[in-house]
Amino acid sequence: MGSKSEVRQEDLLSSVAYRRMVRELSLLLQAPDSDLDVLRKRNERARDFAGYVKALCEDAKIERAVLDNGIEPVGFEEFRRYTPARLYRVFRIEPILKRLLDTSESFSALFDSFDEVIGTAVRKRGFVGFKSIVAYRTGLDVGKPDEGEARRSFEAYRKGEEQREWFGPRVKPLRDLFLCHVAERSKKLGSFLQIHTGVGDTDVVADKCNPILLKNFLKLEAVSKIPVVLIHGGFPYTSEAAWLASVFPNVYFELSTPLPPTFLPALSRTRFREVVEIVPTTRIVYGSDAIEIPENHWMSAKLAKRALGGSLGDLVAEGVLDLDEAHQTGDLILNSNATKLLA
Repeated sequence: MGSKSEVRQEDLLSSVAYRRMVRELSLLLQAPDSDLDVLRKRNERARDFAGYVKALCEDAKIERAVLDNGIEPVGFEEFRRYTPARLYRVFRIEPILKRLLDTSESFSALFDSFDEVIGTAVRKRGFVGFKSIVAYRTGLDVGKPDEGEARRSFEAYRKGEEQREWFGPRVKPLRDLFLCHVAERSKKLGSFLQIHTGVGDTDVVADKCNPILLKNFLKLEAVSKIPVVLIHGGFPYTSEAAWLASVFPNVYFELSTPLPPTFLPALSRTRFREVVEIVPTTRIVYGSDAIEIPENHWMSAKLAKRALGGSLGDLVAEGVLDLDEAHQTGDLILNSNATKLLA
């Protein structure tokens, strides 16, 4: 059985990320810079929870958010009720694949049911894209097995011969085939594909999470015709992810911080500088990975804007960009590129 990574309270409280959050909140809430004072003030403000979330969004200038339906401690409708930002949803494919593996009597039934679900997600439920966390299942060395391999993988699972983890069976040929199928369907549905790349919690297949392993997958004809977003920019394999985004014109590089919550280098000024100098700025987008905690959305947006502003300011000081070009670049990364993807 696998296990989710957990951050011990003593480690969290001693982290720079936590101290930064407390100090930033103390300024926003006009509270003394102490844990208890900030918590009291936060709870007082959050009695009007919608008003509090609105204040956070306005302070960080968060106008839109893209939500993954794979983990929903807070349901989409509740999130929408309290959040003034415009919300979009992406459909994570692994949960439905696991459920259908457990309920389908045949490979054909599995394929047909999966195809119907992903089509309905876009056409009737309003999802704008798909997301895969295959890096947590079998790794990013995704090939395109033939249907026979996938069928044999399915039968091995049905007979109990397939290795299982907390999230379900491995069934690598089947998972690879279905990810390729999602890419094919995305073209017809007008949607994009997000792929988790790089590290995360302890369940990630750590030796197969380097985005460079996606090279052959990205060369597939169906994949080349849709926008593919490398979530977390492959951190710490930033250079590899940046190279992919520089040579594949349909690949987007997303800057965000993966788990654990004490881990902030992914949104650093140095990393923004590195990415901006490699990846076409028309294909860099920002993400938070914040899930349901409103302060995390707020803090991530603040840090990203600060880091991006610093890196662009350095380029202006060096004479590489002028002020107008720096502002245009900032708008692309924080606004316009996402607008294009979500259209």
